[in-house]
Amino acid sequence: MEEFKPYFIEDPLRSENPGSYRNLRHHVNLPIAAGEQWASKWSFREVIEEDLIDYARIDLCIVGGITEAAKITHWAETHYINIVPHNPLGPVSAAACVALCMASTNVGVQEMPARPGSYATDLFPQQIAWEDGFAWCHDSPGLGVDLDMDEAERSVIDLPHWWPPRLRREDGSITNW
Repeated sequence: MEEFKPYFIEDPLRSENPGSYRNLRHHVNLPIAAGEQWASKWSFREVIEEDLIDYARIDLCIVGGITEAAKITHWAETHYINIVPHNPLGPVSAAACVALCMASTNVGVQEMPARPGSYATDLFPQQIAWEDGFAWCHDSPGLGVDLDMDEAERSVIDLPHWWPPRLRREDGSITNW
């Protein structure tokens, strides 16, 4: 893969053992991005302190919000590790990620699966701004996202006894992917 010079390789190992990046670092000469499934700054500790990654893939919705994500971001900055916030969940997640990026100096790139304002506009009529491939925070207080409560109430789905899907491995253990 080195000949193709990718920006980074994303989460090349499973998330359960951050220490496994130590071995990978010795065998791969590519920028490594990891962390989108880690749930707190403590999961990032080893890979940041030992400089085992080049990009911290912080998921604000998993690590506990902007405050915890900012702690990880600034800690990574002390090791010259950039952030690439993981953003898979929609307009609120996108707004929180962009707010973090706007307050940080070590941003590699912001993941944006869809252009803000191009989807879920009935539920979120005001979203962060988008211009020429760049996402921007509004100058108004908050994250710059409005929720239409009437639309939210109309969108409620009654699913009695519903549980999210559970994926199982061959040995019967539960996995998330």
